[in-house]
Amino acid sequence: GIRRYFTLASSPTEKDVRLGVKFYPEGSSFKKSLLAMKVGDTVVASERQGDFVLASNKKKKFAFIAGGIGITPFRSMIKYLIDTNEPRPIVLLYSNKTPADAAYRELFAEAEQKIGLKTVYAFTGTGFVSPPGSAKALDAETIAREVPDYMERMFYLSGPHGMVTAFSDTLGGMGVNRSQIKKDFFPGFA
Repeated sequence: GIRRYFTLASSPTEKDVRLGVKFYPEGSSFKKSLLAMKVGDTVVASERQGDFVLASNKKKKFAFIAGGIGITPFRSMIKYLIDTNEPRPIVLLYSNKTPADAAYRELFAEAEQKIGLKTVYAFTGTGFVSPPGSAKALDAETIAREVPDYMERMFYLSGPHGMVTAFSDTLGGMGVNRSQIKKDFFPGFA
C-alpha cells in the first residue's frame, strides 16, 4: 500500500512539519521508498485529523505514557510548552527496548530544565547497561512509584496498539477512571 497515517511530531511553533518514523534494516517497501526520497520529491497528504492534543486547562496534571515511536505526539506537545514557556505538571513515562531507541532525549532534558518535565525511561531489552534512574519495565508498580498522585492525573497513551490497550487496562486496574485516559488513534492499525 501507499497510504500511511503519521502523527505530527512538530509543534505549532515550528515552521517545518516533522514526522517521527522508525526505520528497520528489513523495513517495508513503503519505508524503503520513504528513505530513498530526495529533496524536491512530492508527497501527497490529506488533512489533519484526531483529537490527541494537550488539554487547555493549564493546572491539570498529566502523565504521558509512550512506547517506541509513539513518542511523536508528546514531542510536539512538549516542544510547544518549551517554546511558549508554559510549565505544566507532566510526568513522561517512555518505554523502549534499548537506550539507543529512545528518540528526542535532548528535548526532554531541555524540558526538564525549562518547564519542569519529569521523564522516566524504561528499557526492556537485554545486552546493555541501563542508564541510572531508568526502569526495567513500565507497569503498575513503576507508575505508582514514579507518579504517586496518579489518581489526580489525565493519562495520555501513545504507541503500538497492544501497548496502548495494555496500559489502559493497567490504569483501570489501578482505579484510574476511563474518562482520565486519552489514547492516540491510528486508523487501520490492528
